[in-house]
Amino acid sequence: MRSIIFDELLASEIEAVRDYLEEKAIPSGVEDLYWIALERELWNETQSMALSEHQEGLMGDGYRLAVELGDQWVRFELLVRAEGVLNIGGGPTDEQQSLFVLRWANEMSAALGLSSCAAA
Repeated sequence: MRSIIFDELLASEIEAVRDYLEEKAIPSGVEDLYWIALERELWNETQSMALSEHQEGLMGDGYRLAVELGDQWVRFELLVRAEGVLNIGGGPTDEQQSLFVLRWANEMSAALGLSSCAAA
């Protein structure tokens, strides 16, 4: 799985990340698994076409990216998933979508001052 991972986080940083994700991301209903909504302008042609072929309600909010929180790490998956239906226009992130995830992760890291993610 392609992903961006911040590891070797302190317990206090994990709690700060959890609070941040509770506020800024979408809880999945599974403990320590969150969703980031993929902005519509970043959907690729396949994803846009898949949405037009299905009812808006069936697709829910559109596409999401998973963020998983572990004991000492947070992982941002580089895999696009449809909210309401599996295998509808998802797949690996393209370049723009990957940059969106990286920026989101970097903004979180900067906002929280994560020591293991700080620039040298």
